[in-house]
Amino acid sequence: MNKERIGNRRIIHAFDAGSPSALAVSGLASRFHAWRGASGRRYLATVHGAGEAPAYEGAVIVLARREPDGTRLAVWAGRAPRTPRALARLAQMKRAEEVHVHLIAERDEERAAVEADLVTVAAAPLVPEAAGFLAAP
Repeated sequence: MNKERIGNRRIIHAFDAGSPSALAVSGLASRFHAWRGASGRRYLATVHGAGEAPAYEGAVIVLARREPDGTRLAVWAGRAPRTPRALARLAQMKRAEEVHVHLIAERDEERAAVEADLVTVAAAPLVPEAAGFLAAP
């Protein structure tokens, strides 16, 4: 699992692709949701409440919030932390209502490709004004 430096920012490319319509007949549509990455590929995930999600260490997850119109907004995406407690804390910090877990990518290379399609981790830029503010006169 990638260790992310503090100060890095995440650019989310996960776009709401809705629930699979084929599952509506069986009543399972609310348990699954799909996200589209920057490539246009669709990734199916299991939906869990923010405080109820199991932590599948290393699995790709999307933390989401529901919009008033019923669509979902990705507020964070990346690899799942090691413990359910850490995952619940991350969801709380991001004010997520749901944790979407993508389990279809089995090998680490596959998970890395899915993660790269859903999110870009970039170093936070140094703001020159802030650097000047912190310098001694």
